[in-house]
Amino acid sequence: MDDKNRDFEITPKLVFDLNLALYLDLVAALEGAGAVTYRQMAARVLNISMDARSDGEAGLSTVLEGIARGFAGHGDGLSIELLKAARGLREDDALGDIPMRPDEG
Repeated sequence: MDDKNRDFEITPKLVFDLNLALYLDLVAALEGAGAVTYRQMAARVLNISMDARSDGEAGLSTVLEGIARGFAGHGDGLSIELLKAARGLREDDALGDIPMRPDEG
């Protein structure tokens, strides 16, 4: 093992941060390609955040809501509060909760 790698410690926080960075880069690439919108990702991540909060995972919920707020701030700047209020009412097409699979033809 190289001396420069000997003191490198892989911690759960580092793993989480790297996974998050890769996820955010992937979403940006998908949005740029027109495969998904930031609004869709905001709604999806917010749903996961709200589920985490109801499961008693307040810390994870707070982090995920922050990510959802970041996604919601792109493009048309949809309010995160509107996404929260519409959670139980929306359908996939209404506010873009889940990206739709392309038609195969």
